[in-house]
Amino acid sequence: MVQALGLKTTKNSNPYKISWVKKGMEIVVTDLYCVSFSIGKHYASEALCNVLEMDVCHIILGRPWQYDVGAIYDGRANTYAFDWKGRRLRLLPSNSGQEHNLPKNKIALHSISISVMLNAWKETSSILALIVKEVAESAPAVNHPEELQKLLEHYADVCSENQPVELPPM
Repeated sequence: MVQALGLKTTKNSNPYKISWVKKGMEIVVTDLYCVSFSIGKHYASEALCNVLEMDVCHIILGRPWQYDVGAIYDGRANTYAFDWKGRRLRLLPSNSGQEHNLPKNKIALHSISISVMLNAWKETSSILALIVKEVAESAPAVNHPEELQKLLEHYADVCSENQPVELPPM
C-alpha cells in the first residue's frame, strides 16, 4: 500500500525484527510512516506505523493507544471513552447492518468547497474523495444551489444510475 500510494516513509533509527506477521518468518522493520487519522468530528490523531510487507492494511489501535489517551473500555457496550482536547469522547462500534433513523422528508447533503479541498490536499499531499449516492424509495425533488447543480450536471457521467446501495463485503 505504501508503494502503491507513493507515501514518503522515514528510516527507522533503531531497526528491529518482528515475527508475528508471517508465522516462522522474521521481518526487519526499517521504515516508518506517520498516518494521520480521525474518528468522527472531534477526534484526530497520528500513529507512527511500521512499514511491512503484508497482505492486509489496518490502523490497529491497541494497548499503546489506549494507554496514551487513557481510554476506558466498556465491554458490554463495546465502546471506548476518553478525554480529548477538553471534551469527553466515546467511540461507538460500527453501525454496519443497522438502518439510519433519518426523517423521511429530510435529505442531508455534505459538501466542501474546492478551496477547502485544495487546502487539505496541500497539507497532506494526497487526498481521497468518497462519493456516496443514497437511493431513496421516492426521492423528493431537491433544489440545490445553482453552483452545485452545474457541478452535478457536469459530472453526471461519472456515476451510473445503477450503483449498489452498499460496498461489497471484505
